[in-house]
Amino acid sequence: MAARIERIHDARIRTAFPGYPIAVKAAGLAFLSGVRAGMTGPGPRRFDDLPAEGRAKAQGFTIADQLEGVESAESWSAHENMEAVLQACGTSGDQLLRQHIWQRDKRFFPAYEQVRMHWQAAPAPSSGLGVAAISARPDGWIGMDGIAVCPGADPRFPAREVVNTVNDARLPSASHYSQAVRSGPLLCTAGHIAIRTAEPGKPLVNGFDDVPPEGRFLATGRSHPDSRDGPIAAQAWYIYSELRKTLAQHGMDMADVIHSSVFLSDVRDFAAFHRVHRHFFPEGDPTLCVTGFDEVGHRGCRIEIEVTAAARSTLSRTRTEWSDPAPFAAPAVIQAGPLAYCSGMLGLDGEGHLVDGADALPAAARAIVRELQAGESRRGLAAQCWAALDGLQRALAAAGTGLAQVAKTTVYLREARDLAVYEAIRPHFMADTALPAFEVVLIHSPGPSPDAHVQVEAIAVP
Repeated sequence: MAARIERIHDARIRTAFPGYPIAVKAAGLAFLSGVRAGMTGPGPRRFDDLPAEGRAKAQGFTIADQLEGVESAESWSAHENMEAVLQACGTSGDQLLRQHIWQRDKRFFPAYEQVRMHWQAAPAPSSGLGVAAISARPDGWIGMDGIAVCPGADPRFPAREVVNTVNDARLPSASHYSQAVRSGPLLCTAGHIAIRTAEPGKPLVNGFDDVPPEGRFLATGRSHPDSRDGPIAAQAWYIYSELRKTLAQHGMDMADVIHSSVFLSDVRDFAAFHRVHRHFFPEGDPTLCVTGFDEVGHRGCRIEIEVTAAARSTLSRTRTEWSDPAPFAAPAVIQAGPLAYCSGMLGLDGEGHLVDGADALPAAARAIVRELQAGESRRGLAAQCWAALDGLQRALAAAGTGLAQVAKTTVYLREARDLAVYEAIRPHFMADTALPAFEVVLIHSPGPSPDAHVQVEAIAVP
C-alpha cells in the first residue's frame, strides 16, 4: 500500500511555482518547495522596512546601506515565509533537518547570516551556494528550500536533535549552521567544505601536500598533473574523511550513507572527484547527485558535499540498480525505510550517453520533443528533459513505486526560460493533481558533464 502524501496549499502563501504545493508532508516529514521573498505579501525592501532585529548591519547612510539593505530585507522576508510554510505543515524552523541557501551574489553572505542568526538560534545543517539567478524571482537575491520533521506524525522520525552544533569542538562550522542533526535513525549533515576550521587561520586544503599520505593515492609526484588533480582530489578526500568522523561520532559509518549531494565549482573536476568518491564507497553505496555551481563554499573551495545517512540497524534498505549502463558509481534508487532517494537523473539514452535531440528518443516522444526544440536555449534541452523524467519514472518503477509517490523534486537548469521547456514535458509524466514539492536551481552546469542541460533530483515516499 502506497504511503499517504499530503500536498500543502495555503491561500495566504503564494507559491513560487504556480500549480505546485508549497510543501508536501509524508512519513512525518515536510518537504518544502522553493521559498522566496514576497510569498506572504510585498515584503521589506531595505533596512528601514525591517524591525530592529533585522537592522544589525545598517550604518544609516543611504549608499553605504544600499546593497546590504536589499540582501538583508530579502533574507528576512524569505525566512519569514519559510516559517509560514513550516507552520502550514504543522512544524517550525527548529525542526529543519536540511536547508539550502541559493545566493545570486555570495559577497553578501554576511548580511544573510546576520538575519539567519535571528530566525534560527539552533540552525539547520545547510549548504550555501552561489547561483546564476534566482528562479521564479528574476531580480531576487536569495532562495531557499528545506526538509523538516513534523514531531509526533511518525514514530520513526521523532523531534530533531542537534548532534553537532555551530561551535562543535572538533570541527566548528564555517558560518551559522549546525554540522549535523538527527531524527531517530536519520542523520543529515551540512555541506562540508575543505577548510580546517579548528586550526589557527582556518587554512584551506589546496593540494596533496595538505592531506596525510593516505589521502594522496591519486598523486603522481609530478607537478603538472598533481596541480590539476591535486586540489579537487585532496579537497574531496578531506571532506569525506571529516564526514566519516562525524558519522562515527554517532554510531554510523559510510555504509549508512544513502545519498550524497556534491556541488562543484568546475564540473571538469568530476572525473577526479569520482575516483575519490569510489575510494570511500567501493560498493557504490549511496545515490549521488553532482552539479556545478557558480560559487561553492568560500576562499578557493572547489567542492562542497552534504550527505544523508540512515542507520542500517533501524531502517531496512533496498537498492535498485540502473536498467541502462550506470552513468557513475551509484545505484539509481536506495530505499531506507519509508524514504526512497534517487540519484540525479540526466537526459541519457539507452547506452548511458547524453541525448542531443528528438531522434535519440523513443518514437512515441519524438513528435512532442521536436515541437519544443524551436524554443530551446540550447540544442538537446527538450530531449534531455524528456529522457531525465523517463529515467526517473523507470527507476522508481523498478524500485516498486512511481512518480505519484515523489515528495520532492529539485530541477537543475541553466536559464530561467529553460523551465518552460521542462514544464511542457512534465505533464506527460506527472499529473497536475499529484505534483511534488518543487525547486528549480539555475546554475552554469546542471549536471556532472558540461553537456548536461538538466538534472532532476528526487525523493519519494513509497
